[in-house]
Amino acid sequence: MRKLKLTAAALLALALTIGVTACGSGNNGDSDKNGNNASSMPEKKLEEDQQDVVSRLADSMENVRELENNEIVWFSFYDINPTASADKDIGVDLALFQTKYNGKINYRQTTWETKFDDLANSIMAGNSPDFIGADDMDVFPKGAIKNMIEPIDDYINFDDPLWSQMKNANDQFMYKGKHYVAVSRVDPSYIWIYNKTVMEDNGYEDPAELYYKGEWNWDKLSEMCVDFTDAEADKWAMDGWYYENALTESSGKPLVGMENGNIVNNINTPELAKAQNMMYELQKNNVVYPKHLHEWKVRGDVFGTGIASGDTLFYPIGLWAIEDAPSVTAPYGDLAAGEVMFVPVPCAKDSDNMYVPSRIHGFCIAKGAKNPEGVAAWLDCTRYAEIDEEAHQITLDQYKKDYGWTDEMLQMRDEIYAKAAEHPVFEFAQGVSSDLSNLTDNIIKNSMNPAESHTWTSTVAENEKALDYLIKEAQEKTEE
Repeated sequence: MRKLKLTAAALLALALTIGVTACGSGNNGDSDKNGNNASSMPEKKLEEDQQDVVSRLADSMENVRELENNEIVWFSFYDINPTASADKDIGVDLALFQTKYNGKINYRQTTWETKFDDLANSIMAGNSPDFIGADDMDVFPKGAIKNMIEPIDDYINFDDPLWSQMKNANDQFMYKGKHYVAVSRVDPSYIWIYNKTVMEDNGYEDPAELYYKGEWNWDKLSEMCVDFTDAEADKWAMDGWYYENALTESSGKPLVGMENGNIVNNINTPELAKAQNMMYELQKNNVVYPKHLHEWKVRGDVFGTGIASGDTLFYPIGLWAIEDAPSVTAPYGDLAAGEVMFVPVPCAKDSDNMYVPSRIHGFCIAKGAKNPEGVAAWLDCTRYAEIDEEAHQITLDQYKKDYGWTDEMLQMRDEIYAKAAEHPVFEFAQGVSSDLSNLTDNIIKNSMNPAESHTWTSTVAENEKALDYLIKEAQEKTEE
């Protein structure tokens, strides 16, 4: 899978993909080494030439740690090991950790819904895991405020050449002068997936071509969506859970941001008003799939359904949706045949930059972790896997050979990552509190609610005081 919230990156993204195969009842027992919670499928290994690259990288590593224990406990609702599906590749970072340190990641399973409660119970019971993921932007700052994660500065030097390129990103995840998240890279939160055959059949210009010409924007999106939608034929321009968040953040402003260690409310900024007004005008034409008429489920109750068949024009979702095995990506079309393509989230036609709704790929050390040094070794491996060109090429080769990606897709992926590094937009509501994230989710989605849309003016009037209160409450806790 790879929510945010992956959202909603923190909503259903990870939960409804990787989580489908990995989720189960929470577990705080001692089953980590026995793998009681892990899939019994054998791990897929790298090919010989790929392993040669990893071995060469392992030999060249300068940041080498002496580990008393080479096993670390991973706590999540999905297994970081490639055992969830028979055709899921092993990551270069894990292969490097195994090669350099004979490292092993033991999976302790929780669920999306109970992960924080289960983590708190594990910590109180003296049975803490070693590390958790931060990709869904729902751990910081509340994990630090509630004393569920440890500062990382004793184990990672963010001024070190290995980490220095990510220092600015890591500095956004500081609490009381300490880093609580190790950010390995900045990821785009959402992309705009479409089927090229469907585009051609409807006489639309390929969005990727529009993007490279500088013409992929809100206006062009709205034009296509209105023209395509046909309720009587059950054809809808967009489906999923992420288009509202994606379009809002493409304004260049998150609803809840972090500035100089302070939680910031952006509800009254002109950027958000412009995006939300555009969204309201677009939804006047009822362009999104009517989930409210289908028990608030996406079409077919499976992400991507409708794209290959031509019943849905766009699927705004995370890259994780197509960075997976063909069995998972089939609803979007045949990747290997060149049917599936994607573009960045469109911005305003007059936007000063191409703003990319973003999240992080990173990890946190759990409070009371028994092997934080082992986690630090793993974290170093994640960075080496990012900065080494040959190691990065392994990932791209896996996408192409095993998942069916085309050169055009790989080029666009690199393009979006480059833009995300230049102009990322991070939404922090998920990481503050569940009350705040629930409120902000309702606020952001109000203008495109398929059941009943509301103007941004009325939404601000109804929610501004509550949003201010929750942010003030959370901010005061960080200052205690």
